[in-house]
Amino acid sequence: MGTTLPNSKIITTPQQVREYSHDLLRNTVLDATSRLLVQEGPDALTVRRIAQELRCSTKIIYTMFRSKDGLANALYLDGCERLRQALFNVSSSQAIETYLYQVGWAYWSFALANRSYYLVMFCGAIPNFTPAPESIQATSAVFDELVGILQQAIERGQLASNNAHFMAKSLWTALHGVVGLYFLGHIPTEDEAKEAFERNLRAVIASFR
Repeated sequence: MGTTLPNSKIITTPQQVREYSHDLLRNTVLDATSRLLVQEGPDALTVRRIAQELRCSTKIIYTMFRSKDGLANALYLDGCERLRQALFNVSSSQAIETYLYQVGWAYWSFALANRSYYLVMFCGAIPNFTPAPESIQATSAVFDELVGILQQAIERGQLASNNAHFMAKSLWTALHGVVGLYFLGHIPTEDEAKEAFERNLRAVIASFR
């Protein structure tokens, strides 16, 4: 009989124990990195500082991520997965305008709940870090379901444009513009940012019609 862990995964073999331990350690390192980014800024993101935070050897982090850039890239990919889950949880079985509106606010909620990830992914929070090509592709893949739903709406005659990819990028651009300005201090309060976000979101959706 296997052991049921808190995430409901059943562990039955030594290999599964090792894999679970590896994933648990990886997530612990990423959480610590994210926390340091928020609390102390990008200068704190050194392998030595993260190891001090976790009270572990730098060798463990180097073995798992190879370098600071490898760690940053893992943070980037983890953020992509969090964003994908946030958008995936929006039901597509509703009017296209309602769906797009809810996708927009799911994006907002993701950004505010995962600020450090968002800053790494879209705001250049880690100096001299360039995401790997596969990471950039992972970002685009996050919006694949959105593109597919837009394409279906186009085929049903519900939207004016005939380019689903362009529409998805237009929506993303409008939403990121407000979030990025807010996170970088150019919009001083969350209330002002939310009002700007709402206006942008409604304007883009209206333009699709």
